[in-house]
Amino acid sequence: MQIGYILLAVLMGIMLAVYLPMNSAVARHLGSPIAASIPFFLIALTTSVLLLFVKGDQEAVLNIKNVPAYLFIAGFISAFMILGTTFLLPKIGARQFFIVVLAGQLIMAMILSHFALLESPKDPVTIKKIFGASLMFVGALLSTH
Repeated sequence: MQIGYILLAVLMGIMLAVYLPMNSAVARHLGSPIAASIPFFLIALTTSVLLLFVKGDQEAVLNIKNVPAYLFIAGFISAFMILGTTFLLPKIGARQFFIVVLAGQLIMAMILSHFALLESPKDPVTIKKIFGASLMFVGALLSTH
């Protein structure tokens, strides 16, 4: 089962590398990153609602009252990520953008996992993990300069 999850995560990485530049291209066609985010979020909302009905989980929406308010900051972060991507991709290019985004993700993932924050399973930082992350950062530096 674990290999299936890993393959799904790889697929998500592939999709991320495609959909963010697509949204940036929409921004160039429209002339505005903010305007480009509107159809993106409308389609995302429509897809989510359709999947909710197909799966038959409509009543799960009623549990929204049980979600801690601070977790809804994720919506702001999502909008910031899309707007930031549509702005930065044409400026620095997809390769450099994804390398530095991945570096930032690795830093935060290590912090979240080490302290088991945001319901992440605890995964303490070790010397071996710091060494691996350092190699990634050196690679990012070499690749972006």
